[in-house]
Amino acid sequence: MKISIAVLSFFVLCACAQDGPNIKQIENMQFFIDNKKNNEIIEIEPGLQYFVVENGDPSGSTPSLNNTISAHFHGTLTNGEVFWSSLDSEPLKIELSKLIVGCQKTISLMKEGDKWVVYIDPTMAYGEEGRPGIPSNSILIFEIELLKILS
Repeated sequence: MKISIAVLSFFVLCACAQDGPNIKQIENMQFFIDNKKNNEIIEIEPGLQYFVVENGDPSGSTPSLNNTISAHFHGTLTNGEVFWSSLDSEPLKIELSKLIVGCQKTISLMKEGDKWVVYIDPTMAYGEEGRPGIPSNSILIFEIELLKILS
């Protein structure tokens, strides 16, 4: 607790500097610090976390970036607002390399049938630019179910 307060204080002080992190970046950092306190959360790297909802075939293969996958995605912001979902329609069929970096890194660890909730820092998503329905510097939360590796 003292360490996270010290780290947060440091970044608040740095925010006054021209090149320091902004308030949104500090809030995002705190989100990941707090999220990691949950024992079910697995951190792939700073700003990229997940927890397992359902395990697929443990002996199955994992996709590589040049593979096309079929998967369901349900994307929300940290406030719970849904920005995109394939749950009410067809699963997304896409080459893994065409997804945002956070999804690429996470899905490349998944096996067919795995269903995970993934937390992605904006630096591995849409960053400063955002997208329609996704404000600038937003953490994205995806429930991803890897249905099949197609090729």
